[in-house]
Amino acid sequence: VVSSIHAIMATTAGVIVVSSCRGNVINDRHWLATYFVIWYGVPYMTYDIFAMYLSHYHRFRIKGHEDYKQHSLRTINSFVRREFLLVLHHIALLTILLPVTLFFRRDQGDFFIGCLFLTELSTPFVSLGKILIQV
Repeated sequence: VVSSIHAIMATTAGVIVVSSCRGNVINDRHWLATYFVIWYGVPYMTYDIFAMYLSHYHRFRIKGHEDYKQHSLRTINSFVRREFLLVLHHIALLTILLPVTLFFRRDQGDFFIGCLFLTELSTPFVSLGKILIQV
């Protein structure tokens, strides 16, 4: 549910940013391109990686795995190994895309940041698919 709300908000922000950068896709600006990343994107990515770890931990704890009686480096390592691509995705967004978005663009390319936000459109459908598979 939280990821779907994030996706709807990111997609909405993307539509707003892209539609406002009509004249010059390189130099046109919209404040939402930067502020959405700072005030919503970063906290969401941080929350999401923590929530994924907790989900992983409790799923294996319920199954009775011996290593999952308490949180440890072993449980974190297991999570990272099992969900490597998702963890890599979140870490890359926080450590590479965030600095590029905030510091290295020289106030250019808001249109393309808006396009990146639009890629979140598929998230509610992916989440729904995961829910329906479990039913």
